[in-house]
Amino acid sequence: MTRPRAHHPKRNKSKYFEAQINLRAYFLGLVGLVLLMFVTLGHHRVPEEWSFPLIVVYVGTLIACLAVQPWVRRTLSFWLSLAISCVPQFVIGHWLNVYHPAHSLGETKGSAFLSLLAGYLLGGGVFVVIEKLKPGQATKATQ
Repeated sequence: MTRPRAHHPKRNKSKYFEAQINLRAYFLGLVGLVLLMFVTLGHHRVPEEWSFPLIVVYVGTLIACLAVQPWVRRTLSFWLSLAISCVPQFVIGHWLNVYHPAHSLGETKGSAFLSLLAGYLLGGGVFVVIEKLKPGQATKATQ
Protein backbone atom coordinates (compact mmCIF):
# COMPACT_ATOMS: atom_id res chain seq x y z
CA MET A 1 0.00 0.00 0.00
CA THR A 2 1.40 3.37 -0.95
CA ARG A 3 1.26 6.34 1.29
CA PRO A 4 -0.16 9.55 -0.11
CA ARG A 5 2.49 12.16 -0.63
CA ALA A 6 2.28 15.30 1.38
CA HIS A 7 1.75 18.27 -0.85
CA HIS A 8 4.43 20.87 -0.25
CA PRO A 9 3.95 23.78 -2.58
CA LYS A 10 7.28 25.09 -3.75
CA ARG A 11 7.69 28.71 -2.81
CA ASN A 12 9.75 30.78 -5.13
CA LYS A 13 11.97 32.59 -2.69
CA SER A 14 14.43 35.16 -3.83
CA LYS A 15 17.31 36.63 -1.93
CA TYR A 16 16.43 40.15 -2.97
CA PHE A 17 12.75 40.22 -3.97
CA GLU A 18 9.51 39.70 -2.04
CA ALA A 19 7.30 36.75 -2.91
CA GLN A 20 4.20 38.92 -2.43
CA ILE A 21 3.87 42.67 -2.40
CA ASN A 22 2.29 44.26 0.67
CA LEU A 23 -1.08 45.31 -0.73
CA ARG A 24 -1.81 47.80 2.05
CA ALA A 25 1.41 49.69 1.32
CA TYR A 26 0.72 49.46 -2.42
CA PHE A 27 -2.72 51.04 -2.06
CA LEU A 28 -1.34 53.74 0.23
CA GLY A 29 1.23 54.41 -2.48
CA LEU A 30 -1.54 54.68 -5.05
CA VAL A 31 -3.28 57.24 -2.85
CA GLY A 32 0.00 59.16 -2.88
CA LEU A 33 0.02 58.90 -6.67
CA VAL A 34 -3.48 60.33 -6.90
CA LEU A 35 -2.41 63.20 -4.63
CA LEU A 36 0.69 63.78 -6.78
CA MET A 37 -1.44 63.85 -9.92
CA PHE A 38 -3.88 66.24 -8.27
CA VAL A 39 -1.10 68.63 -7.24
CA THR A 40 0.84 68.49 -10.51
CA LEU A 41 -2.04 68.39 -12.98
CA GLY A 42 -4.90 70.02 -11.12
CA HIS A 43 -3.40 73.31 -10.06
CA HIS A 44 -0.94 73.77 -12.92
CA ARG A 45 1.94 74.27 -10.48
CA VAL A 46 4.15 72.05 -12.60
CA PRO A 47 4.32 72.50 -16.38
CA GLU A 48 2.58 69.72 -18.27
CA GLU A 49 5.82 68.45 -19.82
CA TRP A 50 7.20 67.62 -16.36
CA SER A 51 4.14 65.90 -14.89
CA PHE A 52 4.52 62.62 -16.81
CA PRO A 53 8.19 62.11 -15.80
CA LEU A 54 7.35 62.90 -12.16
CA ILE A 55 4.58 60.30 -12.16
CA VAL A 56 6.83 57.70 -13.82
CA VAL A 57 9.58 58.27 -11.24
CA TYR A 58 7.06 58.05 -8.39
CA VAL A 59 5.59 54.79 -9.67
CA GLY A 60 9.08 53.37 -10.30
CA THR A 61 10.18 54.24 -6.79
CA LEU A 62 6.99 52.78 -5.30
CA ILE A 63 7.42 49.50 -7.18
CA ALA A 64 11.10 49.25 -6.28
CA CYS A 65 10.47 49.86 -2.58
CA LEU A 66 7.63 47.35 -2.40
CA ALA A 67 9.28 44.62 -4.47
CA VAL A 68 12.49 44.15 -2.49
CA GLN A 69 13.07 42.34 0.78
CA PRO A 70 13.05 44.47 3.96
CA TRP A 71 16.76 43.86 4.59
CA VAL A 72 17.55 45.33 1.15
CA ARG A 73 15.63 48.51 2.00
CA ARG A 74 17.83 48.92 5.08
CA THR A 75 21.03 49.14 3.02
CA LEU A 76 22.61 52.34 1.83
CA SER A 77 23.41 50.70 -1.51
CA PHE A 78 19.67 50.24 -2.22
CA TRP A 79 18.86 53.90 -1.61
CA LEU A 80 21.87 55.06 -3.60
CA SER A 81 20.95 52.84 -6.54
CA LEU A 82 17.30 53.93 -6.27
CA ALA A 83 18.32 57.59 -6.47
CA ILE A 84 20.56 56.83 -9.46
CA SER A 85 17.75 54.90 -11.18
CA CYS A 86 15.45 57.93 -10.93
CA VAL A 87 17.71 59.97 -13.22
CA PRO A 88 17.22 57.95 -16.44
CA GLN A 89 13.56 57.40 -15.59
CA PHE A 90 13.04 61.14 -15.37
CA VAL A 91 15.21 62.09 -18.36
CA ILE A 92 13.78 59.45 -20.70
CA GLY A 93 10.24 60.12 -19.50
CA HIS A 94 10.69 63.83 -20.19
CA TRP A 95 12.30 63.22 -23.57
CA LEU A 96 9.53 60.86 -24.67
CA ASN A 97 6.85 63.23 -23.37
CA VAL A 98 8.27 66.24 -25.22
CA TYR A 99 9.58 64.76 -28.47
CA HIS A 100 7.26 61.76 -28.90
CA PRO A 101 4.03 62.64 -27.12
CA ALA A 102 1.70 59.73 -26.54
CA HIS A 103 -1.62 59.83 -28.34
CA SER A 104 -3.10 56.70 -26.82
CA LEU A 105 -3.06 54.74 -23.59
CA GLY A 106 -0.85 52.08 -25.18
CA GLU A 107 1.77 54.65 -26.15
CA THR A 108 1.69 56.12 -22.65
CA LYS A 109 2.23 52.67 -21.12
CA GLY A 110 5.06 52.02 -23.57
CA SER A 111 6.77 55.31 -22.70
CA ALA A 112 6.44 54.59 -18.98
CA PHE A 113 7.77 51.05 -19.45
CA LEU A 114 10.84 52.26 -21.39
CA SER A 115 11.57 54.87 -18.74
CA LEU A 116 11.22 52.37 -15.89
CA LEU A 117 13.27 49.73 -17.69
CA ALA A 118 16.17 52.10 -18.28
CA GLY A 119 16.14 53.21 -14.66
CA TYR A 120 15.90 49.70 -13.26
CA LEU A 121 18.72 48.44 -15.45
CA LEU A 122 21.05 51.23 -14.36
CA GLY A 123 19.98 51.18 -10.71
CA GLY A 124 20.08 47.38 -10.50
CA GLY A 125 23.52 47.34 -12.05
CA VAL A 126 24.77 49.91 -9.55
CA PHE A 127 23.27 47.91 -6.67
CA VAL A 128 24.94 44.68 -7.79
CA VAL A 129 28.32 46.39 -8.23
CA ILE A 130 28.12 48.01 -4.81
CA GLU A 131 27.11 44.72 -3.17
CA LYS A 132 30.01 42.90 -4.85
CA LEU A 133 32.51 45.57 -3.78
CA LYS A 134 31.58 45.49 -0.09
CA PRO A 135 34.62 44.55 2.02
CA GLY A 136 32.81 41.76 3.89
CA GLN A 137 31.85 40.00 0.65
CA ALA A 138 35.47 39.45 -0.45
CA THR A 139 36.49 37.75 2.79
CA LYS A 140 33.44 35.47 2.74
CA ALA A 141 34.20 34.32 -0.80
CA THR A 142 37.77 33.32 0.02
CA GLN A 143 36.83 31.22 3.06
